[in-house]
Amino acid sequence: MGDEYGLLQVPAWIDLLAIAAGALSGAAGAVRPRFDLIGVLLVAILMGLGGGIIRDVLLGLRPVAVTNQSYLITAVAAGLGSMLLLTVMTRWVQLFSLFDALALALFTIVGVEKAVLYGAPVAGAVFIGVSAAVGGGVFRDIISGQPVEIVRRGSWNAAAALVGAVLFVALRTLPLPVAAAEATAFAVIVGVRYCSLHFGWQTAEAGDLLAKVTRGRITP
Repeated sequence: MGDEYGLLQVPAWIDLLAIAAGALSGAAGAVRPRFDLIGVLLVAILMGLGGGIIRDVLLGLRPVAVTNQSYLITAVAAGLGSMLLLTVMTRWVQLFSLFDALALALFTIVGVEKAVLYGAPVAGAVFIGVSAAVGGGVFRDIISGQPVEIVRRGSWNAAAALVGAVLFVALRTLPLPVAAAEATAFAVIVGVRYCSLHFGWQTAEAGDLLAKVTRGRITP
């Protein structure tokens, strides 16, 4: 990636913030199918830690989620906190979309940054960033018995992470502060993901795209 990444760092508090946002999103979403206490906590932990575990495994590292107890404690505390808030504030569950978007953006950026720090090339860093972003959601869908969201037509999930990851690595080739690149990519991912959930934006089915290509009339 070049010397321009020499000052790139991943502060622990950002990783913990990503875990908290993912766990909050998972807990809020698990309440709607009426999971019990253990079920809600399990989904919160998987959403909070799943992406980071996938990221570290892809990088050939021992997952920090099992070497640093603060990561698991953060996920459990966020899950419990979400459930407590739901008992006194039913509108809390409506924040699911916001926490989902925040978690997606944070895991994408942290994933790309950590991949770069460990010497991954551009394509590899983007792949690891996207994998980290959607990994927790894959675990959530499997545990919940739901179709895995990222492989079906639906809201912008992996697509939003991919756009943000590519934008981040592109901005890092410019003479910009790291914080500016992070903030821009973060805002784009959050905006695309949240608007997709809130306004019902849908990804296109592969069959529809192929049909349009063969007819030579792709519309913007």
